[in-house]
Amino acid sequence: MKILLAFLCLLLATTLHAGPSASGSYSVSAANACAGGRRAISASYTSDGNMGDIIGISTVASPSETAKQGYIGQLYEVASVQVTAAPTTINEGATLQLGATAILDDATTLVLLGTEVGWSVASGPLTGISSGGLATAGNVYQDTAASVQGSYRGIIGALGLTVINVGSDDFGIYAGDGIPDVWQVQYFGVNNPLAAPTVDADGTGQDNLFKYIAGLDPTDPASRFVTTVTTIPVALQHTITFSPVLSGRSYTVQFSHDLIHWFTFPGSNITNNGQTRTVMDVDNRSARKFYRVLISQP
Repeated sequence: MKILLAFLCLLLATTLHAGPSASGSYSVSAANACAGGRRAISASYTSDGNMGDIIGISTVASPSETAKQGYIGQLYEVASVQVTAAPTTINEGATLQLGATAILDDATTLVLLGTEVGWSVASGPLTGISSGGLATAGNVYQDTAASVQGSYRGIIGALGLTVINVGSDDFGIYAGDGIPDVWQVQYFGVNNPLAAPTVDADGTGQDNLFKYIAGLDPTDPASRFVTTVTTIPVALQHTITFSPVLSGRSYTVQFSHDLIHWFTFPGSNITNNGQTRTVMDVDNRSARKFYRVLISQP
């Protein structure tokens, strides 16, 4: 009778199977009970099985990961490396944490620690990446593309990023000089001393700061702001003509009798012809006057 009971127990152990398991966070597919406590022997190894272990493939939705469970060991090769970041934009001068996942040849994934990955800057205005995967952006004059790489066991993954231009006057030797960096790069390239505010690069007598405010080309001698005063002797009247008058700017005509005290013309007697504006001074009480035009941006 004891022999029969032992035989029945062994029979139950060798035929026991478990169904699939699932929860809100993961699922275990193709689960089954292991070798039922029996010993398996061959010329090369001895294996003692046990009851109750679940083996199969488990998946987790967030963070996305797939792994084998219940096996003595998992033999795999790295098929590819996926580099990630959230978001994939980084403000100039700021930092962004990078991540990496190894995609294995058995369709499972392995989330890597930042220190397990060899990080490098592939291209773009990034000043470096720490050993833990923290990328740092340099200053830019406009939104600029960048690329990073992560290497794990000789397999390299890449990710494209965008460095966002936050400040308009903080790039290279152009930083803090009162002229937007993008304007200076447009006309002079990167870090060119000729782009300094007080430089008259084209010899017109109007420096770069004035030409920026007036909307002119600082590299073209023909691009100048011109003011002309015409006197009508009999009436002791003057016309002040200036150009170019461009959108996005305000123009204020002022007059003075002594170059010390300046007064603004009222908003009448003004005519426009394309980019040319004419202001009439009908005050004939003084034949001697000086005029100037103030240009400003909102």
